[in-house]
Amino acid sequence: MKYTYLLPLIIACSLANADALPDLNAMRIGLNSANAKEYAFSLYSHGSKFSTILERIESGDPDWLTLGRLLEKHADGWIATSLFLSFANAIQNNPKSALSIMTDHEIFLSCSVPLLEPTKSDFDTFVKNTMGAVQELDDVELSEKKKLCLGHLEEARYFSENNWPDSF
Repeated sequence: MKYTYLLPLIIACSLANADALPDLNAMRIGLNSANAKEYAFSLYSHGSKFSTILERIESGDPDWLTLGRLLEKHADGWIATSLFLSFANAIQNNPKSALSIMTDHEIFLSCSVPLLEPTKSDFDTFVKNTMGAVQELDDVELSEKKKLCLGHLEEARYFSENNWPDSF
């Protein structure tokens, strides 16, 4: 609430240059304000901004993953799906940070290959890359999440090798 007076300034600066992504801290303030829903929509409504945000979430950077969590609170439809897929892809780039913020259910969804109508090649590549990243994770505190994710990835690999349909 104490930052509510900053929101009009943040939005005005954001709209002044529609292609420029606001500073991470400014986005955090906007997404924690009384007008967070409107601020989130202002980010979603600019395709290039939102694409950049998704790419940064996919990088697995902890600050961007945290921002993604704030965005999720105000997302539905394809916005929510896009954020979800970015979190799943973040596992490949920074499994420690990505898995540490996920619930067991989110790990199930992310490690069960959440691709939309994938080719077998895309499916197999996702499994291989995600599995490789998670296998290298050696954080004792995340051992259960690692085991859970690898179990779901093994099931996905088995599906690909034995039950891949002729078409979806």
